[in-house]
Amino acid sequence: MYPLNSKQLYYFITIAETGSFTDAAKKLGLSQPPLSKQIMLLEEDLGIKLFERGSRKTELTEAGSFLYSRAKDILNMMEDVTKELINFPSSAKGILKLGTISSSGIILQDFLKTFCSSHPNVRFEITEGNTYELMEKMRNGIIECAIIRTPFHSEGFACEYGKNEPLMAAGIPAFFSEIPSEKIKLTELSGKPLIYYRRFDAIISTAFQNIGIEPHIFCRNDDARTCLQWAESGLGIALVPRSICQAEKGSNLALCEIDSPDTVTRIAAVYKKNGYVSNIAREFVACFGKEISS
Repeated sequence: MYPLNSKQLYYFITIAETGSFTDAAKKLGLSQPPLSKQIMLLEEDLGIKLFERGSRKTELTEAGSFLYSRAKDILNMMEDVTKELINFPSSAKGILKLGTISSSGIILQDFLKTFCSSHPNVRFEITEGNTYELMEKMRNGIIECAIIRTPFHSEGFACEYGKNEPLMAAGIPAFFSEIPSEKIKLTELSGKPLIYYRRFDAIISTAFQNIGIEPHIFCRNDDARTCLQWAESGLGIALVPRSICQAEKGSNLALCEIDSPDTVTRIAAVYKKNGYVSNIAREFVACFGKEISS
């Protein structure tokens, strides 16, 4: 079996996106027979059919769809490596492929101003997702580093952590009419409908177990912003990181810091330890550690 090459992948992607060998050949400036021959050789070498060839349209097989999703990443990575080698070994210039979570915005604002001021020739390509998605993209080399949130398994990653950040209880004022201060105890959330990000299952369940109370879970979801939207509709109390509440200053939500050592998270800048990581990515994470944790 011969390894895939960039020309084959480029031809393959073009056919997949045009849905036609004829249209792909025109776009590539080739005649159709050589293009068809290249794909046939690729399929023979892999021992897998990549296209279903119809009279009007060419469609990807299941294996072809899998290769398409990976092929685009591979070609992008090859392009990135070329750019990095042009600027190697400098950390002052180049493109940083950075992953960010939705609740990192407020915390990152001042840091990014400082970093970009000292690295004026660095450019960014941002991938947004949740913590687990971004860690998987780092493992696959799609992004180099990411801003994520605890809890996560840090094995295999170099991590710089920000300060401890409490979870907040956010809801319409009627839910907090009997709360005397800006802090709320977990016992005061007993029986109230709770809305939270699914990743905080372990944190929240442990916190309530430690005080011997069963939480009344109204809704679990996959985004802290969804929690706030539901809370603003009066459906329950959202349990979300303080930083994302700071981004919702114009809302009608009442906010109370949860007074518990068990409901604390931290933002972290991370990159994968094994494999190549650019100097830009390493410096970004190191600068994050100096600025955010100080």
